[in-house]
Amino acid sequence: MRALALAGLAVLSACGAPERRHAPESLASGRAALQSADAATRAKAAWDLGQLGLAEVPEGAPEPAASRSLREAAAEALIPVVSDPEAPVRRAAVEALGKTGGPEIEDALLSAGTDVDAGVRGEIALALFRQRFLKRVPEYSTASLNKLLTLAADPDPEVRWRAVYAFTRFPDERAVKTLTRAVRDPDAFARLFAVRSLSKLGRCVDASLLSDPDIYVRSEAVASYGAAKAAGELPSSVYEDPSAHVRAAAADALAATGRAELAGRIEKMADTDGPMARGRALIALAKLRGGAEAARLSRARKDPHWWVRSRAYEASAFLPDAAAILSPGVADPDARVAAQALETLAASTAPLAAAAIETVLRDPKSQLEVLGTAVDAAAERKSPAFAAALKAAWARPGLTAEIRDSLRKALEASGVSVKAGPALGAPKTFAAPPAPRILILETEKGTVELLLDAGAAPNTAAAVADAARRGVYDGTIWHRVVTAFVVQGGDPRGSGWGDDGFRLADEVNPAPFLRGTLGMPKAGPDTGGCQLFVSLVPTPHLDGRYTAFGRVVSGMEVLDALEPGDKIVKARLR
Repeated sequence: MRALALAGLAVLSACGAPERRHAPESLASGRAALQSADAATRAKAAWDLGQLGLAEVPEGAPEPAASRSLREAAAEALIPVVSDPEAPVRRAAVEALGKTGGPEIEDALLSAGTDVDAGVRGEIALALFRQRFLKRVPEYSTASLNKLLTLAADPDPEVRWRAVYAFTRFPDERAVKTLTRAVRDPDAFARLFAVRSLSKLGRCVDASLLSDPDIYVRSEAVASYGAAKAAGELPSSVYEDPSAHVRAAAADALAATGRAELAGRIEKMADTDGPMARGRALIALAKLRGGAEAARLSRARKDPHWWVRSRAYEASAFLPDAAAILSPGVADPDARVAAQALETLAASTAPLAAAAIETVLRDPKSQLEVLGTAVDAAAERKSPAFAAALKAAWARPGLTAEIRDSLRKALEASGVSVKAGPALGAPKTFAAPPAPRILILETEKGTVELLLDAGAAPNTAAAVADAARRGVYDGTIWHRVVTAFVVQGGDPRGSGWGDDGFRLADEVNPAPFLRGTLGMPKAGPDTGGCQLFVSLVPTPHLDGRYTAFGRVVSGMEVLDALEPGDKIVKARLR
């Protein structure tokens, strides 16, 4: 499934960097380009050197000595560039140091903390964040923490939100006073990330933020009540908020209380709301009431909307006879629902779970979504008992490269070594359009216009334009909607597992992922296709890792209103 990282990295992808097999040559050419008289050339060289710090390293594995040596050499070359006379070059150098350097570059970063250019100061905050995100340092040093706190009070809002963002993944009690001030920041992103950071510290924010004009600030504020186990204090207005994101967050918060007597507050939501809030309310009620929700969940498992049925199966894990309910759900005619039923069942220790996993693995007609879920479940269990079934799946013709790679890893986890599957075919090249194109998506909620940036990613922009021209997007859905993160759609299968018969080489570039950035999902290096995603808020952890190939020019409010399953009625180009 083509997806985006929500939390820590499973793989640090080097896609978009100079070819990894030529990395030493890239280091040499980058060093030379840093001496160019042309500022744009120096800035590009700095960015390219930074990409050398994103080597592919499996989660939990040590960094290979060669990769470490390469990135440290790149960082050494970049340190002097933070004093370049041109601000764009300094920005690129600071960003690159955040990807390549460890503790040894802290002084260089902090010395640039008073740069006259706000862009440089903002990049310093993100560079300090990236050092922790990429596990270059175990925690923020006192000096780095103090710099982030100073930048969080910067006159420029673009600097402030970046500094506060650094605490969203790594909350710190020492930052509470600063974060508490930041929830009053005039900038919505600074407020959003401040509330999120405090929520992760278990702090409940002021009730006034529940009526913030920004829907994502409101949803994070509601979530903070859940984190603090204080959702019983939420006003009734949050359950009727105009935004489904806020209502869904309210259901989650109520579930976190563990107080069954509060469940009545979301009964209406579980019966009549839209798919996103309704699905979350079903799960919340099941957590709070268990078997008392059996009848409601039985009705929801028959709902015509696939998302509601999926969440009903997920919620059924909290029923006393969960395994007996989930097992037949694996045969749901909608592969998305069946995959959710299997995923939920596989998380249990019931004998029916192992039997269901094996049945799917051995069935040559299992749909991709269900087969992929079974493979992942078998890999998680690391049991030799699945070896024969995994071998049967391995022999199945026509598997996608993603499924085959997952199968290989699952077999190895079960104690069976196999050869790598057939090599992927070459990525497809599309003829670039002669001029920038506007991609117009007419959705059920309204019209969105996106600029396809052929300058940043020519082949990706051309591929999506070609797909729109051929009607690939017409009738597809937004299958993934994540509050204060992204919306993703355009998959002919409607699940995230589909494509249009081609794959694209990555075109990772310096464009940052801000609110409204158009990006290409992937399942690994060079696996882009016809799907697309749009960032709902800034997502700096995607920078340098995914292809950004455009931006929203109108209709952002439409994307804010999307729920899973909403259709793209028609796509066209202008």
